[in-house]
Parts: sequence; structure tokens; C-alpha cells
Amino acid sequence: MKKIYFLLFTFLFIYINNLNAQRTFVLHGVNVPYQNQENFESQEIEYNSKLAQDYVDSGKMRGWALLKRVQGIGDAEDYKFNYFWVHAFDNIEQMVAHKKNPFWEKFEDKFGFKSNKLKGNGATKSGMYHFMTQDEFNNGQGKYIILNDGKVNDVQAAIELGKKTGNIFKKNSKKTGMTGWGVATIIAPQDKHNDSNIFYWDIYDSLEGVMKHMANQGAVSYLPGDLVEKFLSNLPDGFSHRNITEIIIGTSPKQ
Repeated sequence: MKKIYFLLFTFLFIYINNLNAQRTFVLHGVNVPYQNQENFESQEIEYNSKLAQDYVDSGKMRGWALLKRVQGIGDAEDYKFNYFWVHAFDNIEQMVAHKKNPFWEKFEDKFGFKSNKLKGNGATKSGMYHFMTQDEFNNGQGKYIILNDGKVNDVQAAIELGKKTGNIFKKNSKKTGMTGWGVATIIAPQDKHNDSNIFYWDIYDSLEGVMKHMANQGAVSYLPGDLVEKFLSNLPDGFSHRNITEIIIGTSPKQ
């Protein structure tokens, strides 16, 4: 009996710690005027990516990336943001700690001058969205990411359907060029201005793979009809946003 209790306690301890260690990320969208985009990207590559890498290497964050919305799709005026920073963390505690001590505040210490000496980029319409990862896979470095969000009837059902979808995507990833996928729930904000309660991302090694995915070909074509039907019935109004983005720069995993 003692052995059974010990095994049960061990299981619960591992389970609780896994919950506490659930990965999180922040999606920070901004809008940068066209004439400033080249300079903006150059500064992000030269400075912020290196500061973020220092935090990854020191265990203060899991990863960081800059994404750019692919041009020539839809009317640019319909989209609030054209760039997204992704700040990834091991858990909520690490995410909150970064808010109090963000990597960009280490600029002067690393480069020897204040960041306000750099040319301004006129970034506007800033918005930060916090998520908790429920499931994901990564099979290497991708080049393009589809950012999907929407409002589902049943969040838990969406997570479970997402996990089944992710397993099928992963199984066929070498054939489709998919290098990553994930499903997350919304931590904050949760209010009348933000109806979405589920978030998915699809990572590909080419724009062709992305377009096939959007056309229900490629990875999507391997999904059984009953799974697709359940997924769509739980998402009655479809996705609120499906931003196709290109990865400009990102950190490497902690060594």
C-alpha cells in the first residue's frame, strides 16, 4: 500500500510540476511605415536579436523572433500590424520576470551607447498578447509562419482536436515541408475587444507550403473528413485572423 501511495504521489508531483512549467509566449504586434522597414529590420538584426540571445543563453527566456507580415496579400489598411515580435518563455513566472527586467533595457551595457541614439522607425499601433502553449512540435527551422486565431465554442475540445491535428501534421511533415505547429490558449487580454479564445500556428520551410496549407492542400489534405468537420463546427465563424508572416531573425536554442 505504501508503494502505491508513493507512486501516486510521484505521479501527482510530476503532473503538477508539468502544469506549473507550461510554456508561454507573448506576441507583440507593431506597425512600421514602409519607408522605415529596412532600417527597422537592420536594427533588430544588429541589436535586439543579440540582446535576446543573451537572455536565452542565460536561461531568462526560451526564445525570441521577429516576424514580418508577407506583403501583397490583401489590403494593408485592413491589418493593424505588419511586424510581430515573439517572446517565448518556459512558464508564467519567467514571462512576468521578463516584464520587470526586459532584455532591451540591457542595450547600453552591451553596446556602449543608449538606444535612443539610433534612428527612429515610427512604429505605431503596439499591442501585446499573452498565450499558454497547449501542444506543439518543431522539426527544424522554418521560414514562414501562419498565425491563426478565432473563437471556439469549446476550448478544451479545440485543444484535443488540435492535438490530433498536430500528430497528423507531424507524421507527414517531411512530405509537406511543415517544420512546426502549435496550439495555445489566451492568457490575456480577455475582454470584449478580443473575442478570440484559441490560437494556432503553422510553420513551413517555403511560401509554397504556406499557400498550399491555406488552400487546404499539403498538410491539411491528410486530415480525415470527420476531424475537419468537428474542428469547423467548433469554430462556427471561422478564424478571426490568419496572418502569413516571414521569419526575419530569431534566436538559437540555449546551448
